[in-house]
Amino acid sequence: MTLPRILRTASFRFAMIYAALFMASVSLLGLIVYTTVRSALETQLSQQIETEATSLAAEYTASGLGRLLAAVSSRDELRGADTLEYSVVGERGVVLAGRRLRTPEGDGWLIMKASASAPRQGSSSLVMYTVTLDNDVRLLIASDPSWIDRVQHAILIAFGWAIAATLLLALASGLWLSARFLRGMDAVMSTAQAVMAGNMTSRVALSSRNDDFDHLGSAFNSMLNRLGGLMESLKQVSTDIAHDLRTPLSRLKQSLETVGGGQVSIEEMRSGIADATAQVDEILSTFSALLRIAQVESGTRRSGFETVDLSELTETVAVDFAAVAEGKGQSMATRIDPGIRIDGDRELLTQLLVNLIENAIRHTQEGSHIRIDVSRLGETVALVVADNGPGVEEADRERIFERFFRSERSRTTPGNGLGLHLVKAVAELHRGSVAAFDCAPGLGIRVSLPSAMGTGS
Repeated sequence: MTLPRILRTASFRFAMIYAALFMASVSLLGLIVYTTVRSALETQLSQQIETEATSLAAEYTASGLGRLLAAVSSRDELRGADTLEYSVVGERGVVLAGRRLRTPEGDGWLIMKASASAPRQGSSSLVMYTVTLDNDVRLLIASDPSWIDRVQHAILIAFGWAIAATLLLALASGLWLSARFLRGMDAVMSTAQAVMAGNMTSRVALSSRNDDFDHLGSAFNSMLNRLGGLMESLKQVSTDIAHDLRTPLSRLKQSLETVGGGQVSIEEMRSGIADATAQVDEILSTFSALLRIAQVESGTRRSGFETVDLSELTETVAVDFAAVAEGKGQSMATRIDPGIRIDGDRELLTQLLVNLIENAIRHTQEGSHIRIDVSRLGETVALVVADNGPGVEEADRERIFERFFRSERSRTTPGNGLGLHLVKAVAELHRGSVAAFDCAPGLGIRVSLPSAMGTGS
């Protein structure tokens, strides 16, 4: 992790932009404070001088020149480094009390250079206020304003240090954040490169901080888990296809070789072609079911979900299959609560119902009874298709939802072993579950689905 790489990161650039904005804000604040403080201090100084002039003028009016001279002399003796300077000037410019200051021609405010008077050591200028009393007596009050400059200089130094500290902190935080950002990105990139190299088990290491990088890593790991599951499913499908389609393809080849390889009659040829066509239909049906399962398991159909009246849909499918069950000497009954709605894909839910009812009809004998129930249990909808047929061995009840699985009892009946696997895929697409249970006798399949929000009977 080199310094040039850190400096090129977006987090470092953002930190520098933030620092520049903050320093500009501090500079603007400093300018406002600088001008405001100077104005306030100058106003304070002028008010102090005017207050002193008014007070001394009042003493002169009340007690005469002697009292004024005594007050000025007393103030002059107590004068410190930054206090006011006083002067009482009589006729012809004679200094009666206080310091010798250049007497201006008129009254009011005057700023004079330090060289023009006899100011204290280090002063550059004086701010003077002059007022004429009776009998040509003039009162001069002055002050050295350099202390205001010192205050402003201190303000500038303070804001300068603040700007420098801001820049240093921004640089340090920018480097730290950028290094942290790169470590998080490197973890994701190294995992992605490992996956691209074929290591599908590689995952992003998560910390205990639970920060944004951990959230990103968790989402990335979830994506890899999903991808790994799909890859494993694809591998399993390929294996199942190679295994389960070998027999029907072999039979198809044998039938075609029999028809085309010897002396056969027209009837035998027609029979062989019909048998081959039936086997091709079986193979196409298997491929169609596999494609439908792959589409369902990919989750792409979830974006088209809408509110479906499961009660009405189940009633419709049950009515359609009632005649089929009756033709096989079976009976069918329904117990469907009205107005049950779920969010889902109507076509796939129809396929789920068809597969469940067809499975019950196909694997039960004449005289069997099939029951279809739809009910609401809290926020869950329960769809049950049960029969009193031969049922399934306990060891096979979980396996009947696997792709291409067929129990020994069902080997003699038509089918490809994909019907219940599709039922499971559709249920999981709708964030539901499916389970098999023993009806003693017979088999029941329960599909649990989340109810649509705000629905009712």
